[in-house]
Amino acid sequence: MQTDHLEQLQEMAGARNRPEKEDLVRTLSAACLAPGKKLGATESALLGDILRQLVRDVEMPVRRALAKQLAERDDAPQELIVLLANDVIDVAYPVLAKSTLLEDDELVGIVTRHAKQHAMAVTHRPTVSPLVSDAIVKTGDADVVVSLLRNDGAQIHKETLETIAEQSKDIEALQSPLLSRKDLNLDMAIKMADWVGESLRRFIGNRFEISENQLNKAVSDAVLEAIDDDIFGEMEWSAAEPEGPTEGQAVGLLDALSHDNIALFKRTFETHTALTSPWAERSLYPSPEALAIASRAIGLDCETYTRILCHLHSMEIFSAFQSEPLYARMVQYFDSLSGESASAVLESWQEVGGK
Repeated sequence: MQTDHLEQLQEMAGARNRPEKEDLVRTLSAACLAPGKKLGATESALLGDILRQLVRDVEMPVRRALAKQLAERDDAPQELIVLLANDVIDVAYPVLAKSTLLEDDELVGIVTRHAKQHAMAVTHRPTVSPLVSDAIVKTGDADVVVSLLRNDGAQIHKETLETIAEQSKDIEALQSPLLSRKDLNLDMAIKMADWVGESLRRFIGNRFEISENQLNKAVSDAVLEAIDDDIFGEMEWSAAEPEGPTEGQAVGLLDALSHDNIALFKRTFETHTALTSPWAERSLYPSPEALAIASRAIGLDCETYTRILCHLHSMEIFSAFQSEPLYARMVQYFDSLSGESASAVLESWQEVGGK
């Protein structure tokens, strides 16, 4: 009878000498690990008390076998499950990855206290709560965070996803799994489009069904919205300002445009702004507002900026362009920009699209 096995275990727990491994495994199996056996609440509590006395004094293979067979049981002694989950990873893994008896606070504690392997095991659970996901992301381990992102059963707070998106600027491994998550919204994807590679930009376009031009415009708009929200206002900027053009160099920019030497203009402008050509092509030139910020940051005046805008947007007659609504709107926009704020934004662009 099952009670007889429990009494035998109790006697073994109180013995001075450690029982032979074979006897312990056989007795454990008969008591609670055999298929089809179900423990009641009283028996589970008694078994837990007994096993906690034994488990610290048995070899790792025995503890590992016990963890493996208890991991998917909902009648296992909870305190024993917690004990096994805090064991070395070879023992803890099946319990961390499968046991439904581990509460969120216990999982958070394990992720916080133990090494990478324990947190990795937690990311393999069928479901991970937002609270546990937050703890995993706070470990700062990219491999563990990637594993969490690839788990469709992991629930992650929006704010935590935004944190991961920011980290993906410097940690490329985060980009693809993050963009593949169903809970990543368009706004976050557009933000990431500013720094991911071309293949992932195409992935964003295909997933959200937006064209390359729409994506470029959306990236610029997202940056401008950040400016309007004063995101950059309280940040300290330490990067050196790009070397702005002299009056003669500004004239040279316009001369290049007037002679339809767009390539020379762009090379010169990108030198002054310290931005790469691919980034400028997709995020700077398509947006009148972004172009205004860059021009203001490097010291161009409003007339030079509007003449550049006129050429880049294929409006050959400047006097005609001056009668357009776009001209009046962008003059007003340019004049509203302070050199300090424009320089701050340009520095933020240099972090993701700089030379």
